[in-house]
Amino acid sequence: TMKKQENLNTNRKKALFVVTLAVFTDMFIHGMIVPILPIYAGSLGISQTALGFLFGSYALALLITTPIFGMISDKLGRRGPMLWGILGLAAATLLFAFANTFWFLLLARILQGCAAAITWTAGLALLADFYPSEERGQAMGIALSGQAMGILVGPSLGGWLYQIGGYMFPFFVAAGMAVLDGLLRLLLLKEEPHREKQTEQQPFELLRNQHFLLIVGAVMIGAAVPSALQPTLPARFEEVFHATPLVIGLLFAVPTIAYAVIAPLIGRLSTKLGHARMTVLGFIITALAMAFVTLPSNIYLEIAALSLIGIGMGMILAPSLPRMADLAQEKENASYGFTFAIYNTAYSVGMMMGPVLSGLLSENFGLQWAYVILAGAIVLYMMIFASHLNH
Repeated sequence: TMKKQENLNTNRKKALFVVTLAVFTDMFIHGMIVPILPIYAGSLGISQTALGFLFGSYALALLITTPIFGMISDKLGRRGPMLWGILGLAAATLLFAFANTFWFLLLARILQGCAAAITWTAGLALLADFYPSEERGQAMGIALSGQAMGILVGPSLGGWLYQIGGYMFPFFVAAGMAVLDGLLRLLLLKEEPHREKQTEQQPFELLRNQHFLLIVGAVMIGAAVPSALQPTLPARFEEVFHATPLVIGLLFAVPTIAYAVIAPLIGRLSTKLGHARMTVLGFIITALAMAFVTLPSNIYLEIAALSLIGIGMGMILAPSLPRMADLAQEKENASYGFTFAIYNTAYSVGMMMGPVLSGLLSENFGLQWAYVILAGAIVLYMMIFASHLNH
């Protein structure tokens, strides 16, 4: 059985590498579009509202298709969906390159969201299949730092490739990356861990579990925080620090770097401390940092506040995944695909809510108060979350 154990360890490592890369590629291509699309859309005469809709349609597609693909990957296994996901992503990326009307761009963006839904649900479920409960936190922390790196590198590299080669060039590079990623998925994901035949259990049972629902709320907040900063903070950076677009990009990289560095560590720590305690601590840090982030007139203090947001976010999000997997496991036949579909859904709802809320609040109360109100909301949720834990 030693041979068997070695074999399992090798397959685990391969799966972790493939999933981390998959999540990286997905977020890289998602982020690469951020600096390119507004300029290109402007040249096509697409309105601001339509552009906002174009950006939002990704999260919407992710939201609608995720539960479907979650169930499919529970039925058919993970390898097939992982391959369809990357094919879809490559196709979406090429569609972007050749799109010259709003509807074409919209189609590409929706296809991109669907591809992400397949990759994410099958990928995370594959890790849950491979890793036992006590090692899951660390494995998922590593995969999520792939997500953070993708978000980090995407916009800056996308902007740079666009400057070198024009509109189509970044998409050709990204499509090449997707093909490479697909080949690695083909070669490395040879066998899947043995899963018990699933009975027709109602995966929706999980949605009646109060603790599970509280974690879903935590994930929404974890996703809403960074996306709330995107529409509102750049103007302040420009005004106070006279920041160029490049500097704004670098400042936005700070929370992501902090998050990427800390995610694997948090995964390990929260297994020791308890996932829930870790999340509560994350809420406190995030709320304090949110209230503080609009105050500094010193750039180093600003960087410190942004780092704290990244760390707080990591403490909210990293423990959520393994905790959801544990709760699913308590039901005798865990449908991990569906479980992570819910994670994804919560994440995309958060991604859609963040910018809308921070935009509305800062228009009505000013930036400072907007962030204080958001911080207050986080504290309020933390109290509900913490009081439930002590029952």
